[in-house]
Amino acid sequence: MALKILVLSTTNSTLGPMTQGFLDYYSSKKTRVLSAGIEPLPIHQMALKVMDSLGIPVEKSRRNFEDVEEIDFDYIITFSDKAHLLAKSKTKKATVFHLKMDSLDTTQGTDKEIKTAFKTSRKELQAYCTEFAEQYLQKKTKKA
Repeated sequence: MALKILVLSTTNSTLGPMTQGFLDYYSSKKTRVLSAGIEPLPIHQMALKVMDSLGIPVEKSRRNFEDVEEIDFDYIITFSDKAHLLAKSKTKKATVFHLKMDSLDTTQGTDKEIKTAFKTSRKELQAYCTEFAEQYLQKKTKKA
């Protein structure tokens, strides 16, 4: 039986899709990874750029939480307190992980400053996802 992982955030426009991209990359083909937002927004263009530079797509399997709340996930990874509380209240059997990170949705500054913020978060997410895959997905990770 395939593992099912939900990456849940408020907007699902930055951290969620980036995390989903890494988990897809590091997991077996049998693992199903979805990202969802409570109040979804379009994906942030800088999230696309910084992940594309690693060759990791982030557009697929993005959903609204209402579309996936009936699925029995094995693991749920949240970012916002709002997403964490929702996941804890709705899950039947999933193990819920909360990764406290600053939202990138409202990052401001020059293009270079915004790109730097996204690259910094990408590096943190990549390290987290590598460790997560090694510990919970029993999958030997490869370098992105």
